Amino acid sequence: MAPAASRLRSEAALGSLPRRALTQYLLLLRLYPVLTKAVSSGALLALGNVLAQMIEKKRKKEDSQNLDVSGPLRYAVYGFFITGPLSHYFYLLMDHWIPPGAPWAGIRRLLLDRLVFAPAFLLLFFLVMNLLEGKDAETLATKMRSGFWPALRMNWRVWTPLQFVNINYVPLQARATLSGQPAEEERGIWRGGAGVQAGPLQGEGHKAHLPHQAFPVPHGRLPGKGPHFDPTS
Repeated sequence: MAPAASRLRSEAALGSLPRRALTQYLLLLRLYPVLTKAVSSGALLALGNVLAQMIEKKRKKEDSQNLDVSGPLRYAVYGFFITGPLSHYFYLLMDHWIPPGAPWAGIRRLLLDRLVFAPAFLLLFFLVMNLLEGKDAETLATKMRSGFWPALRMNWRVWTPLQFVNINYVPLQARATLSGQPAEEERGIWRGGAGVQAGPLQGEGHKAHLPHQAFPVPHGRLPGKGPHFDPTS
């Protein structure tokens, strides 16, 4: 009986690991919001770049072990210093400018995100990536002319419904993790159009990767913010 009981306890402990990790992450979001979002964004962007390279090499039947290490490093830097902090403060300002109870708040928030934040953030993505790659202004101008509008249009098509849910129903502390990541179609266009074919832009000469990963968001509010969320329930 002892070995069986020990095995059951081990299985129960392993099963509770995701719940404990989520609880710890929510606590870090409450205690260190900017730093936690910066680290999360940097890690997610770096992981996304690695996966994009692996998909591209598999499509070309190349050795997936031979990856460009500088790519994940650039995206980690961008996520840590730009995506996480900027998204955090943008959503704080959004809640201040357009409170949830304001008239037409959901539509106004969506328009602010889609027509102001998305183009500005995409422009910043092009600028920072050009700088991190050590390219000149002429290269930036060329990529902007050929890639900015297709990337923005793809962003509007793919992420607008998800962003409506994110900015109106996801707790404030978790919003920045779910958004603000440059989508894989933007990465593909920045890299010169290499990647997995994307349906909406097929036939237009542009390609894209899979959508970026989103961190799971629990139902309810974070500890100390409105109705208490209990991950153990």
